[in-house]
Amino acid sequence: MNYKVLKFLLCLFLLSSLFLQFTDTKVLALEEPVMQVLIRKNSSLRIRSDSKIPLVINSDIFFNKKVKALTVKKNDTKNILFFDEDKKNLYELDNTKGFLVTSEDKKGIWVGDKRYAGKIKVTFSDDLIFAVNVIGIEDYLTSVVGAEMPYKWPLEALKAQAIASRTYALMKKGNASYDIDSTKMDQVYNGLESRTNKTRKAVNKTRSIVIVYENKLINALFHSSSGGMTENSEDVWDNAFPYLISVKDFDKDNPQLNWKKLYSEKDLINLFPEIGGIQKMEILSISNTGRIKKIKVYGKYGSKVMKGKELRHQLDLKSTLFRFKFIKRNNKEILMIKGMGSGHGVGMSQWGAKFMARKGYKANEILEHYYSGVEVKPFQNAHI
Repeated sequence: MNYKVLKFLLCLFLLSSLFLQFTDTKVLALEEPVMQVLIRKNSSLRIRSDSKIPLVINSDIFFNKKVKALTVKKNDTKNILFFDEDKKNLYELDNTKGFLVTSEDKKGIWVGDKRYAGKIKVTFSDDLIFAVNVIGIEDYLTSVVGAEMPYKWPLEALKAQAIASRTYALMKKGNASYDIDSTKMDQVYNGLESRTNKTRKAVNKTRSIVIVYENKLINALFHSSSGGMTENSEDVWDNAFPYLISVKDFDKDNPQLNWKKLYSEKDLINLFPEIGGIQKMEILSISNTGRIKKIKVYGKYGSKVMKGKELRHQLDLKSTLFRFKFIKRNNKEILMIKGMGSGHGVGMSQWGAKFMARKGYKANEILEHYYSGVEVKPFQNAHI
């Protein structure tokens, strides 16, 4: 074969390889799911740049408008927007038309007191202004892992958290306004404020990995500490999931495993004014792990039956794994509640994951312990 022809074919082969490599990378980037995360919900909102690099605003009335900062406020039923550079010039925005804020600054965009990567989508309701962070799921998770679990914990525990959080987030996708909340209502997300090199590593090493049961994404619930045994899902909520069943927990190293709270007569009257406080409580049913499922509270003016999780919320308790008694202190009657664990107790225990990781267990082994009968595998091979 002619040397020139051979050289040409070799160059063609190299170019084809580079093209395929570029195309594969591009396809992978396009395939990454994008999350819409609700980060603010208020009657006023302030967004600003982190440095001299400006924000870029796009809407039906702005095209690539560059500004340093903006403020949006609810004024009766009107949405009023103004920029720091020209505060006298007020723009009235329609409830049905929001706007998008972007920036090329790697330090992110300030929304309130936190910085965020990605884009910020601002929308309106009759009463509130919503700020939604539009961001790739892997970037999103680098923050969630650091917000949900101390970044100094063992890497395998952080990886388990990353996989559980990825699975949970993907199950939430598909809502119109936003996919997921940034608080404990779903899973905590602090933008760039809780992202570290170690949380990045945990996410990168588990990229696209999820938890499935019968090849479908699971509802990957998790909590801080169960108090020795995790809970069946049906004993907390109405739905029974075969992979969310009670298993042994390893959370004894948790320094806040045991807790206590005291309530004065005045506290109880303020918390239960409709029945005149609480003078007596009666447990009606408990789960197999000892958590209170149903309880009856008696006050001066009557009584009421409550679910354990309702009473937990009302009294701001760490869990429903508690017992109580009335005691005398300084000649006054006090309600004392002692409990164990923190959270609903269903799914993965974060303190248990830390203990298992320290004992040498890998992330998939941790997850397979807390979620029964599951597989840990790439998202592409799973079904929603």
